[in-house]
Amino acid sequence: MKTRVKTLSHTLCFTAPVFMGNAEQNAQWRTPPIKALLRQWWRVAYAAEKNFALRVDEMRHEEGLLFGHAWLDDDRNARGEKVSARKSAVRIRLGLPAGQQGDAWGKGTQTGVSPLTTGLDTSYAWFGLINRGDGLPDRNALAIKGQENRRELLLAVPEPHAPRIQTALQLIHHFGQLGARSRGGWGSFALDGISPLSAQQLAQHAQTLTQCLRHDWPMSLCKDDQGLCLWQSKNTFPSWDKAMRSIALERKNVRVALKSLHGRDLRPVLGFASPGRMPSPLRWRVVPAASGQLGIQVFAMPTLIPEEGKQRIDATQVRTAWDKVIQTLDASSVFKPRGAQK
Repeated sequence: MKTRVKTLSHTLCFTAPVFMGNAEQNAQWRTPPIKALLRQWWRVAYAAEKNFALRVDEMRHEEGLLFGHAWLDDDRNARGEKVSARKSAVRIRLGLPAGQQGDAWGKGTQTGVSPLTTGLDTSYAWFGLINRGDGLPDRNALAIKGQENRRELLLAVPEPHAPRIQTALQLIHHFGQLGARSRGGWGSFALDGISPLSAQQLAQHAQTLTQCLRHDWPMSLCKDDQGLCLWQSKNTFPSWDKAMRSIALERKNVRVALKSLHGRDLRPVLGFASPGRMPSPLRWRVVPAASGQLGIQVFAMPTLIPEEGKQRIDATQVRTAWDKVIQTLDASSVFKPRGAQK
C-alpha cells in the first residue's frame, strides 16, 4: 500500500545576508542546506519525543530511512532484499512568492561588506565578503533587499512522519540559520505561516547544562533556574548591518571572557576550525522585531567537544566555560533579563 503524502508550504525570509555557495562559490538559493537543517532539527524533535532517553543508532536508522542514506547496513526493501542506498522520502522545492517573477534559483548580489578585525576573539564574526586575492572576485551573498531574500518553501513528506517534521519546522522558525558563518548571525531567517511553539513547548526541547554535556552532539536547547538559555536584545536595530555589528561585539565579549579562565584558554568550547572542526554551540541570530525593526537573539545548545577535535579540554573545563558564558550574557547590558522575556 502506497504511503500517503502531506504537503507543507511556508515562506522563508532572511533577516541577514546568507552565503549558500554553489559550485562556483557564488551565493545562490539551494535546497541541500535546507534539507540538512531540517535533519538537524528533526533530531532535536526526535530526542524530545523520546524524553532524551534514546539510542543514537536507532535514531540514525530512522533518519536514514526518511531522509535517505548510503550507509545503513540493515535497510531492506519490501521483499526482504538488502538496500545499500535509499533516496529521501522528503521532497523539497523552492518557488517564487506570489506576484514575483524571475528565477527561483537566483544568485546573490550582496557584496562589499566591510569586515571587523578577524581572529579567535571575534571568531570571524563578520563572514568577510571581501576580496579573496589571487585575482578571485569578492564573495557574495543573498541580499536583504527586494525579493532576493524570500522564497516559498514547499515540502512533501510521508504522512506518518509529518507531525515530527512539522515540529522540526517550528523549531527552525524559532532558531533556524543557513549558510556559512550562520552561527554568528549570517543567514538568519524566519518562516511565515508557522504556528510558534509556546514557552512550555520550547522547554520540552531543553535539558539542563549537566544533561547537555553528556553528549557531543546538539541534542537539545539548554535551560537553568532562570529558564531557557536564550537571550533577546533590549534594543532594536533599523538594519541588519547594525544588528550584525552589535552581534560581533557581544560575541567578542563572550570569547574574551574565556581567554584566560583558571589559567586555560577555553575559547575552543565555543567552536574551532581545526583539527576536527566544531561549529559553535552558542548561536546568534538577527530576528524580526516590532515596527519592521530587527533584534538579536542568542541561544545555547552546549555539547562536549568531540574526540576528533583533539582540544584536550575535559568535561569539567567545558562546564566551567559554559558557566562563564551564561554568566557573561546574563550580565550584558545588551540583553533583557531572561526572567523578563516573553
